[in-house]
Parts: sequence; structure tokens; C-alpha cells
Amino acid sequence: MSASGQVVTLPDGTAVLLSGHLDLMQNDGALRPVRLPRSLWDRFPPEAESVRSVTVQASGVRLAVTTAASTLTLHARFTRFDYGDRTGPVGEVVATVDGQLVATAQAGVDQIERIAPDGSTALPTRARDSSRVLLSGLPGRTVTVTIWLPTAMAVDLLGLSGDAPVLPAELTDSPVWVHHGSSISHCADAHDPTWSWPVTAALDAGLDPINLGFSGHAMVDGFVAQAIRDTPADLISLSFGVNPVGARSLDRRTFVPAVHAFLDTVRERHPHTPVLLISSILWRGSEDVPGPSRADIGADGSVRVRTCGDPADLATGALTLATSREHLAHVARVRATRGEPTHYLDGRLLYGAEDVDVHPLPDGLHPDGPLYREIGHRFARLVFADDGLLPRRTLTRSTMPPARPLESR
Repeated sequence: MSASGQVVTLPDGTAVLLSGHLDLMQNDGALRPVRLPRSLWDRFPPEAESVRSVTVQASGVRLAVTTAASTLTLHARFTRFDYGDRTGPVGEVVATVDGQLVATAQAGVDQIERIAPDGSTALPTRARDSSRVLLSGLPGRTVTVTIWLPTAMAVDLLGLSGDAPVLPAELTDSPVWVHHGSSISHCADAHDPTWSWPVTAALDAGLDPINLGFSGHAMVDGFVAQAIRDTPADLISLSFGVNPVGARSLDRRTFVPAVHAFLDTVRERHPHTPVLLISSILWRGSEDVPGPSRADIGADGSVRVRTCGDPADLATGALTLATSREHLAHVARVRATRGEPTHYLDGRLLYGAEDVDVHPLPDGLHPDGPLYREIGHRFARLVFADDGLLPRRTLTRSTMPPARPLESR
């Protein structure tokens, strides 16, 4: 089975097993895990700061240690990201044992990066050098403790200590699941990082997740396909729809070829890996309206996100969310007919019309923390149960040839 994670030594000399990232960077005396290889950052558009900012946020990133400690102290520098006038979320640091929550603590805000609305600039402001996050109430017997980092913050790791020796955990033999999607996969507002739906589903099914949910940037980008191609995985899932529709970045002519090209790249080194295409959850009021999208601010400060394009543009090929679902299902059928293990899941099975009154979306598009968790449970049942699309018991060892040097691609 593919193995995820690597043993790294933090600046204080403590070795930990770090997972959920695709690269590491040195940053002002600290180690920063990032979710897209830095070798691909030159593929970003010129106004790249908004892209970079989401790829360095730590959704799904965690470190694991074996210890008998009852208290662990994480020493790190936490960066909050503000976009224009919108203040970004500050999440929690969570410790789990055998998938169960054992400790939680609020992350600090040591640095703030303000990203310009057009993504052209990032203005960093340092409030303090670092924070020490205390995780207490651990079992106090030798166990593997997993520390999950905040979903919407960059985390520069400086050290980890405890009231008992701390050793890196061993690599697991759980299947590796690589998932890519939009803000609905990034789950920035899930302040408990284990409540992001990909992590919830992975914990339910006993999988090793790598969450490449990039808020605003699931644009069917070739550089993301390259990253997934070169990452060992036993299952790959891809959620496309909301961002290309909301940004008007693809239309009915270009969406299907772009998804095929993305899959062609992934399949270069994952010819037999199951791939699941996932369409968007319900976007009530915006299903049949083309982009662009906008956020309306109410007098009470409430936010509602909706598409606001001209319906007349449908006649000239504008893409809608409803049509994107049809097109993704078409791509899955074409690939499956060719013998590829490619499958399709309608995102409305995760959140649909019957959920609107029971689980209203705070801004009309994005779930809140508890709903993200519910979506994760639903995904695990629909996909990984014995009668699901890809039963957990059927996931087998993936083999990948050695990666070619980037320059030769």
C-alpha cells in the first residue's frame, strides 16, 4: 500500500511523522508544510498570491508521535490570511488518539497576511514571533497521538515537547486518499480540523488523507494534475464545478476537454488507481445561473454568495453548475467505457434539496463546521461502505514508476 508522510526533525530537534503535505519549506527558522510542491509554483498566474496563500494553508496536515505524555506543547508560528477587507478564520489545533478527540486548543495569531482582492500582492504583518499551544488531558500511556493543524492557517513548525519522551510515529499501512476540490473541500470554516469533510470521511473509513482542497482555486489546473500524478495514492477524488462556474473560467465548450486533459496527466502514473469525479453540492438559487459569482452583504452583516451572470449568456455557451454535473458524469462514462477505473458521484447526495431547511448554508454556498462533518459521514457511507461506490475493502496497493525530473516534462 502507498505510504503517506515523512519523518522530519523540527528546529528544536524533535522528530515527528508529518503527513498531509506535498512539500516542506524553510521559513524564518521554521519548517512550513505546504500542499503543493514549490517546484510547480512558477506555473501560477502572475497575480499568484491568492493561489499561493491557499496552498500553504494546512487543511488536513498533521503530525504524529508516539508518547506516554499527558501534555504536549506545540511551538509554532501561525499565520492568518485576510482577503481584502474580510478577516480570515482562526482555527484550532486538535489531538486525536485512534481517531478520537483527546485535546483541543485555539491556535495563536502570530502573523497576518493581507491578500489583495486581485491576488497581486500579500502584505505580511508580524504580531509576535510564535505561540506555544498546550494540548493537555492526553492518555498518559504509550499511544500514537496525531496533532491536526488549522485548516485555514499556515503553520511554521518550531518544536514539540511533552512531559514524557516524544518519538515519531510509524508509517501506517492505510490506503492513501488524495482529494482535490474547492473551498467546500478546503473547509476553512471547520474550526476543528477533523471536522473538514475529507478528514471526517477518512477517519470513518480508516484512510490516510491528503486534502488538496484549495479555496477558490479548483480550476482544473494542469499544475495540480501534475502534483497528483507524482503523489503515491490508492484513491484519487476530484471535485470540479463551483470555481469554474463562479469565475467564468471555463464554458460548455472547454470544461469537458479540460477535465479530460487533467485526467490524462494524472493517469500517466496512476493508470489503475480508482478516480472518483464529484460534482458540486447544491447551490440553491445559483444552479442554472451562469457566473460570475458575488457576495452580497446584508444590513445585518450577513453574507450571501450567488452567481449573478446574464442568463442570455447561456445561448453563447456559458457554463452553469447544473450543466457541470452533466458534463462530469459524461467524462466518467467515457473514461469507464475505455476501461479506466473512473467513477462519478453526484454532489447533491452529499447536500441536496432535502437538506436546505434542515441544514441551511450560512452564506448560501459554504457549509458550517457541523455540516462539513455530516457531509464527511455521508461521503464515507456512499463511497467506502461495503455497498458503496469504492468499498474500503477493495482498495489495493498502488504502484508508481519513478517520477521524471520536472525539467523533462
